[in-house]
Order: sequence, then C-alpha cells, then structure tokens
Amino acid sequence: MDCSGLGVAMATPFKQDGSLDEPALRRLAHYIVENGADYLVALGTTGEAVTQTLPERLRVIEILFEEVGERVPIVVGAGGYDTRAVAEEMRLYAHHFPVKAFLSVTPYYNKPHAEGLYAHYAYLAERSPRPIILYNVPVRTGVHLPPTIVVRLAQDFPGQILALKDASLDLIQGMELYGQVPPGFQLLSGDDVLAAPAILMGYVGLISVLGNALPRAIKQLVEAARQGDLATTRHLEVSLLPLMRLCFAEGNPTGIKGLLAEMGLIEPWTRLPLLSASEVLRARLADSLAKLRQASPEVLV
Repeated sequence: MDCSGLGVAMATPFKQDGSLDEPALRRLAHYIVENGADYLVALGTTGEAVTQTLPERLRVIEILFEEVGERVPIVVGAGGYDTRAVAEEMRLYAHHFPVKAFLSVTPYYNKPHAEGLYAHYAYLAERSPRPIILYNVPVRTGVHLPPTIVVRLAQDFPGQILALKDASLDLIQGMELYGQVPPGFQLLSGDDVLAAPAILMGYVGLISVLGNALPRAIKQLVEAARQGDLATTRHLEVSLLPLMRLCFAEGNPTGIKGLLAEMGLIEPWTRLPLLSASEVLRARLADSLAKLRQASPEVLV
C-alpha cells in the first residue's frame, strides 16, 4: 500500500445514548473522501476503538467498505498490550474485509522495553495477513519506539512492516530515521501541527485528525509541503494552526467531534471516560472556524 498523501484518522460518530450513529458515519466517510483524502484509518485513537465492542468495530468497518471501500484504501487500527490477541484481531478483520493495512500502536500499560517491542511487532508481522504500519505515540502509551527498533523491523520484514506513523513529536529522531530505513519504508507524520515540517524534511504524508473536518484544506497543506511550495505551506500552516491546537485542547477526539458538530456533520458525543466538548471549547472552535472562513475561504469546502 502507498501511504503517501493524506490519511484521515476517522472519528466514530455516536448518538447521545452512546450507540453507533450509522447514518452520521456514512455521511462523514463520504464527506472526507469527496474532499480529497487518499485513504481512511478506522478504529484508531480518534475512532475511540478501545470503547467499542468487537461487533461494533466490525460494523464500523463494514459500513466504511459499503460506502467508500471501492474509492479509497481503508486501514484499520489493531493494537494493544496482548500480542496474541492483536494478531487474532488482525486475522479476523482481514478474513471479513479487504483491509489494505493495519495501524498498530505500541503496547501500552505493560510498557515493554525495546527488545519486547521488537518481539511484539515481529510476532505480528509473521502472522498478519496484511502489512503493518507502526504507530509511535509515547505521550499516550508511555512507551517510546526507538529508531533502532524501527530500522530493524523495516529491514527484517520488508513490505510487511510498511511504514511508521510518527507521533513522537521528535523531528530530530525523524531525521535520523530518514537516513537509516531501507528504500520503500514510508515515514508518516502522526501530528497535524508538525506535518508540514516533517513532510518538507522527507516524510511522505500525514495521518490527520483535523482532516475529519477540513480534508480539503489538510490535503492542500500536505501537497504543498510535498511539492516544496514553501509560501503556500506557510500560509496554510498559519491559517490552520489555531484549529489544529483547539482540537486537542480537551483531548482527542473530544475536540474534533466538537468541531464536526459545529459544522453539522455529526453530533459531539463521546464515550466515557471522555467527555464531549465543553461549551467554552465549542465557542472557541466556532470562532476559529469563522475566522478561517473569512481569512482563507479558498481552503474550505
């Protein structure tokens, strides 16, 4: 799978009673794809996968394939702290759906050391029926995936360990990786705020949160950076930065769901232990969106 360009880490819409909002999920999928996303990432952090039952997760994937599966690749999140269970989950998803790849976050809570991380991903690579995108997000997991382990995995499992979604917030580490990973291994930004400098440095794309709400604008940012168009990249980064930051002001996906609700695309509801966006945050999101529409209408739908 080519992971370059814009991938969107989809939010999962819920109703106020906590049930899956299937019409909103269908509507959101079409909106994102029609406005430029190159692929979708389902059941990740932004999708609140950890609060969903297995039947719910299967239903989310089913709906996405029904609606847009013939138009864009669909990547599915499958990660956790039980290696064997993750491998079984990957096999189950791939048995039912033509998933293109799995996004697999580092084990959390049990916090393995570097060699444990290597053994975890090696086990998955040997058993997964689809390629794997490594996901390093230590601010959430408490576990850092060292560059040395990424390089070993990329070298030992070419084509099966496909890419790294880097949300480490460490671009120096990214530069080190860029010079060491084998040809064909893809580096992806996992942070909207740092996507532009990461791509200008050599990353091939972004898996975005704000892309749920502003896929056209984020796609323009990604493409401008990939083409080395510094003036356009700077303009878009400055324009979008306030919303990028607000989306995480009360955590993710609280912020992006609040923004999507302001845009009339979904309802703002999250599942506990997350709370929906506060009235204060909703007001700030609406104000920032209005200012963006006024200052840079060309980046919006």
